[in-house]
Amino acid sequence: MSSTGLLGSVILALLPHLAHATYNIDSSFKVDVHSHVVPDVWREALISAGYTVTDGTLYTDGFPVPDWTLTGHIAAMDTYGVNYSTLSVSAPGVFFLADDATAAASLARKVNLAMYNYTQTYPKRLGAMCLLPLPHVTAALTELAYCLDTLNFDGVGMYTNSNGTYLGDSTLDPIFSELNTRNATVFVHPAAPGCSGAGLGWPSPMTEYPFDSVRAMENMLLTGQRANYSTFPMIFPHGGGALPYLATRIAGMASLSFMGSFSASETLAQFKSYYFDTASSTSAAQLLALKTFFGGVLKIVTGTDYPYVPTAQASSGLSAIQSNGEFTDSQMAYINNQNVLGIFPKIVSKLNLTSS
Repeated sequence: MSSTGLLGSVILALLPHLAHATYNIDSSFKVDVHSHVVPDVWREALISAGYTVTDGTLYTDGFPVPDWTLTGHIAAMDTYGVNYSTLSVSAPGVFFLADDATAAASLARKVNLAMYNYTQTYPKRLGAMCLLPLPHVTAALTELAYCLDTLNFDGVGMYTNSNGTYLGDSTLDPIFSELNTRNATVFVHPAAPGCSGAGLGWPSPMTEYPFDSVRAMENMLLTGQRANYSTFPMIFPHGGGALPYLATRIAGMASLSFMGSFSASETLAQFKSYYFDTASSTSAAQLLALKTFFGGVLKIVTGTDYPYVPTAQASSGLSAIQSNGEFTDSQMAYINNQNVLGIFPKIVSKLNLTSS
């Protein structure tokens, strides 16, 4: 099949994601798809692997890893007015163990079991996204099944790249195939770029994380991976990084013959099939760009990036979403919960929600 033919197929495959049922829940009920845990076992593994510790503070990708406790997480949710959060692990996950598949699988299992225990302590407030031991594909498939079938996690966490293996790489096809079969929702967290030096020595989360989301979405487009495995929902954080601003540029260049003559309209349709969260993306410029890019609000979901974004900053950002984005009350209901519930059936089940 040609590249444009593959892209054409993705449009039909993704249409079901556009029309969700409406669930009987208060419009102010907030589901946060982007919150992190920092289990002791993960912190200790990072330190053992040689990550920088300065004055007692651990750094990854040039950014301090915050202190974290379960009680503190729930308290922050209360401060934010967040009712339910999906837990995940920020970069670098376990891909700093890319040279040791056994160690990566072992650490991923320990972290997943820790997240499971957190969700059991607060079953109506917390869910979890499976930590996969990528780039080790065989081990990742085992852990994916364990998380979804045994631990009953809400979905799966992935990274824009795992030690330089980007989404779109054919080695990840078995993972994408399994996700496609299960229609499992995936939360894609950015990571430091596979090329060293791109950040000019500054913390990667400042600008390279948003751009790495673009790299991943662009690579999945150009390799055809997303078109081949298009039925499962994918969430990218931080307003999709820079994609709303670069989408037409990428679509235009990809349409050139030397790039494969991708259909510009189908490229944009694929990009618009993703969900983007609001973590660190609550300014008027960002929210209006999102609303314009999607032609509405049906792909915008709430994210806080707790505990990496300071509480005061995240709280003020959440409070400003409606005014900065010029959203109506009914649109806020979709951003707060309806869009998320449409792609997380396990949350719907746990909360005993009914559709209308």
